[in-house]
Amino acid sequence: MADQRLTRKTAGRKCASTVIAWPAQGGKAMQRRFTPRAPRLARRLLSLPALAVLAASGAAGAARAADASTISQVLLYPGGAQVDRTLTVAAGATQLRLACLPASLERESVQLQAPAHIALGELQIETVPRAQLPECRPVDPRVRELEAQRNLLEAEQGGVELSLGYLKGLSDTGAKGGPALAATLDSLRRNAQDLLTRQQALKLKMAEVEAQLGAAKAELAQPEGGQVSVLRVRLSAPQAGELQLRYRVPDSGWTPQYRARLDTAAGTLQLDRVAQIAQNSGEDWTQVRLRLSTAQPRQRVASIGLAPWTLALLPPVQAEARTAFPIAAAPAAPPRAPAPMLERIAVSGSAVRFDASVFEGDFATEYELPQRVSLRGNGQGTTVSLGSQTVGAKQLSRVQPQIEAAAYLLAEIARPDGAWPRGPVQLFRDGTLVGESMLSLGSGKTLSLPFGRDERLRVRVDPEKREGADAGFIGARREQQLTRQWLVENLGKRPVTLQVLEAAPVSQHEDIRVETRFTPPVSEANWREQPGIQLWELPLAPGAAQTFQAVYRISVPKDARVSGMR
Repeated sequence: MADQRLTRKTAGRKCASTVIAWPAQGGKAMQRRFTPRAPRLARRLLSLPALAVLAASGAAGAARAADASTISQVLLYPGGAQVDRTLTVAAGATQLRLACLPASLERESVQLQAPAHIALGELQIETVPRAQLPECRPVDPRVRELEAQRNLLEAEQGGVELSLGYLKGLSDTGAKGGPALAATLDSLRRNAQDLLTRQQALKLKMAEVEAQLGAAKAELAQPEGGQVSVLRVRLSAPQAGELQLRYRVPDSGWTPQYRARLDTAAGTLQLDRVAQIAQNSGEDWTQVRLRLSTAQPRQRVASIGLAPWTLALLPPVQAEARTAFPIAAAPAAPPRAPAPMLERIAVSGSAVRFDASVFEGDFATEYELPQRVSLRGNGQGTTVSLGSQTVGAKQLSRVQPQIEAAAYLLAEIARPDGAWPRGPVQLFRDGTLVGESMLSLGSGKTLSLPFGRDERLRVRVDPEKREGADAGFIGARREQQLTRQWLVENLGKRPVTLQVLEAAPVSQHEDIRVETRFTPPVSEANWREQPGIQLWELPLAPGAAQTFQAVYRISVPKDARVSGMR
């Protein structure tokens, strides 16, 4: 084969074109002109990981340069939030302007702190329509991410097409056959095959990204209308420095939620604490440090003043319609602003530990989340974990025959340490969800949680027996005797701790006389300081049965009308 001829024309440092010629049959060469920059460009476009890193770092740097302030921390409490921002001030600055703040921010809560070398002047806050500030146009972060993916895919597609064009140009030459040409064509075939496969994969990926982008734009919940707050402050900054801005916003907050998991075989109870968080300020919180507080800044800070008690004679007409000693009514307490209802979001579990750090105070508890959180400003909520603890639990099977002929399983533990605000709790028994209740510690020393019916126990309630008679001197009094009886049988294979509760009649007048007799004797009268509530508590072995009986003899004046008599 004749020698190949390579000719390059140059102008200064820029290559114009290259001609590659292979001798054809008959001694006439066939030429193909192409630009030598194409192979290098193709290689750069096909090496996308490095380009992706450079593009991402460049975009992040541009965002930091454009945004003069960042949210450093957010403190969420029931019914509101406190936002801390860090503002960068250049040397020689005399005025600072910060736009796109929430229109709902509480102006009286705005605090601005500066280092000693920066003097602050007057501060103004105005509310303007969002449409007047292009930089405040809402953009979904998901839309930005998908658009960036689409741009990278388009760039890679261009590189693949350019490389395919180059290979096609090489394959159009009419060179003679031979070992060198065969090797060259085989290499071209393999490269072309790889590029075509990559091209097809890029088309499929592009279609998927376009579909996700269309869905994200359709679900964009933030309106372009509305208003925003613009903060302006006069200052004197001989040197660069950072200002700290703090303000509060309503329409934000968190509500507690719990999950209780009872292991009946191990006798343990696992309590998980989670928080549902949301905010509707119109300002997105992206990757911010988040703290949750049980403090309520909107609650009443002092008791209502005590009104004097005065006695005065009323006109006769008014006196007939009033009591003899009227007491001035205390003014009603102002209604408390309800905490916002937060959307419940189901979140999948993770092997990474996301428990919050707990800071116990004398009057409130704070939880600091270890991971940064992104929260949209349109009310869309999410759920975060606040920790978990496992303790030993006393299992009880409780029966209340006056209510229902059935037993219910309860787990009782000592009052857990720390703050446990009232909230809903999901109940799991041996891994199975049995229902939902409300966790409310109150002032009790123990916490009892119900876990559904205990099918191991069979309860039988006998019909109530009543007997009545007149007694006393010429029948001056009326008596009635009531007998109640129940049977509880353990059908399970394990012993249970049985509790039976009964409400006995309680006299509130000396002329109403009540005699009681319980078989077996009750374990505790006036259970948990509730008048008349009787408690039996005893172990019940497998296959064993226990009968309970309560007999009441009630004596009242013959002609008296007594409430509660059946």
